[in-house]
Amino acid sequence: MFEREFDGGSMPADVDARRNALVTAVKAQRDAVSRARKIYFDTSSYALEGKHDVEFEIKKAIADKYGIAFRSVVFSGSAQLGFSPYKDTSFVPGRSDLDVACIDSSLFQYYWSLVLRVTKAFNDESVWVGTDHSAKLKSHLLKRGMILLDYLPRCPERTKDMAFLDDISRVYRAQFNRISLAIYINEAAFCWKQASALANIIGNDHA
Repeated sequence: MFEREFDGGSMPADVDARRNALVTAVKAQRDAVSRARKIYFDTSSYALEGKHDVEFEIKKAIADKYGIAFRSVVFSGSAQLGFSPYKDTSFVPGRSDLDVACIDSSLFQYYWSLVLRVTKAFNDESVWVGTDHSAKLKSHLLKRGMILLDYLPRCPERTKDMAFLDDISRVYRAQFNRISLAIYINEAAFCWKQASALANIIGNDHA
Protein backbone atom coordinates (compact mmCIF):
# COMPACT_ATOMS: atom_id res chain seq x y z
CA MET A 1 0.00 0.00 0.00
CA PHE A 2 1.23 3.48 -0.88
CA GLU A 3 2.25 5.51 2.13
CA ARG A 4 3.89 8.86 2.73
CA GLU A 5 5.53 10.48 5.70
CA PHE A 6 3.40 13.10 7.46
CA ASP A 7 4.83 14.81 10.54
CA GLY A 8 6.76 11.76 11.61
CA GLY A 9 4.06 9.19 10.79
CA SER A 10 2.79 7.36 7.76
CA MET A 11 -0.31 8.19 5.78
CA PRO A 12 -1.79 5.26 3.85
CA ALA A 13 -3.69 6.04 0.66
CA ASP A 14 -6.96 5.83 2.53
CA VAL A 15 -9.19 8.78 3.32
CA ASP A 16 -9.89 7.79 6.93
CA ALA A 17 -6.22 7.25 7.66
CA ARG A 18 -5.29 10.57 6.05
CA ARG A 19 -8.00 12.31 8.03
CA ASN A 20 -6.61 10.81 11.25
CA ALA A 21 -3.09 11.86 10.30
CA LEU A 22 -4.23 15.44 9.75
CA VAL A 23 -6.00 15.47 13.10
CA THR A 24 -2.78 14.31 14.73
CA ALA A 25 -0.77 16.92 12.83
CA VAL A 26 -2.87 19.83 14.13
CA LYS A 27 -3.80 18.58 17.59
CA ALA A 28 -1.31 20.92 19.27
CA GLN A 29 -2.77 23.97 17.47
CA ARG A 30 -5.53 25.65 19.45
CA ASP A 31 -7.05 27.97 16.86
CA ALA A 32 -8.22 27.80 13.25
CA VAL A 33 -5.55 30.11 11.86
CA SER A 34 -2.71 28.14 13.45
CA ARG A 35 -4.13 24.88 12.14
CA ALA A 36 -4.36 26.30 8.62
CA ARG A 37 -0.79 27.58 8.81
CA LYS A 38 0.39 24.15 9.94
CA ILE A 39 -1.32 22.25 7.11
CA TYR A 40 -1.00 24.69 4.20
CA PHE A 41 2.21 26.59 4.92
CA ASP A 42 4.27 24.10 6.90
CA THR A 43 3.47 20.90 5.00
CA SER A 44 4.41 19.93 1.45
CA SER A 45 1.78 19.03 -1.12
CA TYR A 46 0.45 15.49 -0.79
CA ALA A 47 -0.08 15.25 -4.56
CA LEU A 48 3.56 16.10 -5.28
CA GLU A 49 5.19 14.02 -2.58
CA GLY A 50 8.64 13.11 -3.86
CA LYS A 51 8.31 15.69 -6.64
CA HIS A 52 9.59 18.80 -4.92
CA ASP A 53 10.97 20.18 -8.19
CA VAL A 54 7.49 20.14 -9.75
CA GLU A 55 5.99 21.96 -6.77
CA PHE A 56 8.79 24.51 -6.97
CA GLU A 57 8.36 25.01 -10.72
CA ILE A 58 4.61 25.56 -10.51
CA LYS A 59 4.90 28.04 -7.64
CA LYS A 60 7.77 29.88 -9.33
CA ALA A 61 5.89 30.15 -12.63
CA ILE A 62 2.86 31.64 -10.88
CA ALA A 63 4.91 33.97 -8.67
CA ASP A 64 6.83 35.23 -11.71
CA LYS A 65 3.66 35.67 -13.77
CA TYR A 66 1.95 37.82 -11.15
CA GLY A 67 4.99 39.55 -9.70
CA ILE A 68 4.51 38.34 -6.14
CA ALA A 69 6.75 36.67 -3.57
CA PHE A 70 7.36 32.94 -4.03
CA ARG A 71 6.09 32.29 -0.49
CA SER A 72 2.82 33.99 -1.39
CA VAL A 73 1.88 31.04 -3.63
CA VAL A 74 0.17 28.27 -1.65
CA PHE A 75 -1.52 25.01 -2.65
CA SER A 76 -4.88 24.00 -1.19
CA GLY A 77 -7.69 21.53 -1.84
CA SER A 78 -7.26 17.79 -2.30
CA ALA A 79 -3.86 18.24 -3.96
CA GLN A 80 -2.54 19.63 -0.68
CA LEU A 81 -4.46 17.39 1.71
CA GLY A 82 -4.57 14.19 -0.36
CA PHE A 83 -8.36 14.03 -0.30
CA SER A 84 -11.42 16.25 -0.47
CA PRO A 85 -12.73 16.99 3.04
CA TYR A 86 -16.16 17.73 1.55
CA LYS A 87 -16.54 14.67 -0.70
CA ASP A 88 -14.32 12.18 1.17
CA THR A 89 -12.68 11.27 -2.15
CA SER A 90 -8.97 10.71 -2.63
CA PHE A 91 -6.79 12.89 -4.82
CA VAL A 92 -6.29 11.14 -8.18
CA PRO A 93 -3.24 12.16 -10.26
CA GLY A 94 -4.26 13.49 -13.67
CA ARG A 95 -7.95 13.59 -12.74
CA SER A 96 -8.11 15.89 -9.72
CA ASP A 97 -7.51 19.65 -9.89
CA LEU A 98 -4.83 21.74 -8.24
CA ASP A 99 -6.20 24.76 -6.37
CA VAL A 100 -3.59 27.51 -6.00
CA ALA A 101 -3.82 30.60 -3.81
CA CYS A 102 -1.92 33.85 -4.37
CA ILE A 103 -1.87 35.74 -1.08
CA ASP A 104 -0.99 39.34 -1.87
CA SER A 105 -2.90 42.50 -0.99
CA SER A 106 -1.60 44.51 -3.97
CA LEU A 107 -2.58 41.80 -6.44
CA PHE A 108 -5.98 41.51 -4.77
CA GLN A 109 -6.47 45.27 -5.07
CA TYR A 110 -5.55 45.13 -8.76
CA TYR A 111 -8.19 42.51 -9.52
CA TRP A 112 -10.79 44.13 -7.28
CA SER A 113 -10.34 47.39 -9.18
CA LEU A 114 -10.48 45.50 -12.48
CA VAL A 115 -13.78 43.85 -11.54
CA LEU A 116 -15.31 47.17 -10.47
CA ARG A 117 -14.22 48.87 -13.70
CA VAL A 118 -15.30 46.15 -16.12
CA THR A 119 -18.64 45.45 -14.41
CA LYS A 120 -19.36 49.10 -13.69
CA ALA A 121 -19.51 48.25 -9.99
CA PHE A 122 -21.57 45.11 -10.68
CA ASN A 123 -24.20 47.03 -12.63
CA ASP A 124 -23.41 45.55 -16.06
CA GLU A 125 -24.63 41.95 -16.10
CA SER A 126 -23.70 41.44 -19.76
CA VAL A 127 -19.99 41.04 -19.05
CA TRP A 128 -20.19 37.85 -16.99
CA VAL A 129 -19.18 34.53 -18.52
CA GLY A 130 -21.46 32.43 -16.32
CA THR A 131 -24.92 33.38 -15.11
CA ASP A 132 -23.93 32.78 -11.48
CA HIS A 133 -20.42 34.27 -11.61
CA SER A 134 -21.46 37.72 -10.42
CA ALA A 135 -23.19 36.37 -7.30
CA LYS A 136 -20.36 33.93 -6.55
CA LEU A 137 -17.66 36.55 -6.93
CA LYS A 138 -19.51 39.00 -4.68
CA SER A 139 -20.00 36.28 -2.08
CA HIS A 140 -16.31 35.34 -2.18
CA LEU A 141 -15.30 38.98 -1.84
CA LEU A 142 -17.62 39.62 1.09
CA LYS A 143 -17.22 36.38 3.01
CA ARG A 144 -13.73 35.19 2.05
CA GLY A 145 -11.65 38.13 0.88
CA MET A 146 -10.84 36.21 -2.31
CA ILE A 147 -11.22 36.47 -6.07
CA LEU A 148 -11.33 33.26 -8.11
CA LEU A 149 -9.97 34.05 -11.57
CA ASP A 150 -12.47 31.68 -13.18
CA TYR A 151 -15.21 34.13 -12.16
CA LEU A 152 -13.65 37.23 -13.70
CA PRO A 153 -15.85 39.11 -16.19
CA ARG A 154 -15.02 39.20 -19.88
CA CYS A 155 -12.02 41.44 -20.47
CA PRO A 156 -8.51 41.22 -21.99
CA GLU A 157 -7.05 40.49 -18.55
CA ARG A 158 -9.34 37.47 -18.11
CA THR A 159 -8.35 36.18 -21.54
CA LYS A 160 -4.67 36.39 -20.66
CA ASP A 161 -5.18 34.74 -17.26
CA MET A 162 -7.18 31.86 -18.71
CA ALA A 163 -4.54 31.34 -21.41
CA PHE A 164 -1.82 31.20 -18.76
CA LEU A 165 -3.76 28.70 -16.65
CA ASP A 166 -4.55 26.58 -19.70
CA ASP A 167 -0.87 26.55 -20.65
CA ILE A 168 0.43 25.62 -17.21
CA SER A 169 -2.32 23.00 -16.85
CA ARG A 170 -1.16 21.35 -20.07
CA VAL A 171 2.43 21.22 -18.85
CA TYR A 172 1.41 19.38 -15.66
CA ARG A 173 -1.50 17.33 -17.05
CA ALA A 174 0.03 14.10 -15.75
CA GLN A 175 -0.31 15.43 -12.20
CA PHE A 176 -3.49 17.54 -12.40
CA ASN A 177 -6.62 17.77 -14.51
CA ARG A 178 -6.58 21.56 -14.25
CA ILE A 179 -4.84 24.28 -12.27
CA SER A 180 -7.08 27.05 -10.89
CA LEU A 181 -6.07 30.25 -9.13
CA ALA A 182 -7.60 32.40 -6.41
CA ILE A 183 -6.29 35.74 -5.12
CA TYR A 184 -6.56 36.44 -1.36
CA ILE A 185 -6.35 39.84 0.29
CA ASN A 186 -4.11 38.53 3.10
CA GLU A 187 -2.99 35.44 4.98
CA ALA A 188 -5.80 35.69 7.51
CA ALA A 189 -8.41 35.56 4.73
CA PHE A 190 -6.78 32.46 3.27
CA CYS A 191 -6.59 30.74 6.65
CA TRP A 192 -10.23 31.48 7.45
CA LYS A 193 -11.25 30.12 4.04
CA GLN A 194 -9.49 26.85 4.87
CA ALA A 195 -10.97 26.73 8.36
CA SER A 196 -14.21 25.20 7.07
CA ALA A 197 -12.29 22.46 5.26
CA LEU A 198 -10.26 21.68 8.37
CA ALA A 199 -13.41 21.75 10.51
CA ASN A 200 -14.83 19.01 8.27
CA ILE A 201 -11.70 16.99 8.97
CA ILE A 202 -11.20 17.47 12.70
CA GLY A 203 -14.78 18.18 13.73
CA ASN A 204 -16.51 21.40 14.67
CA ASP A 205 -15.75 20.84 18.35
CA HIS A 206 -12.13 21.73 17.59
CA ALA A 207 -12.81 24.51 15.06
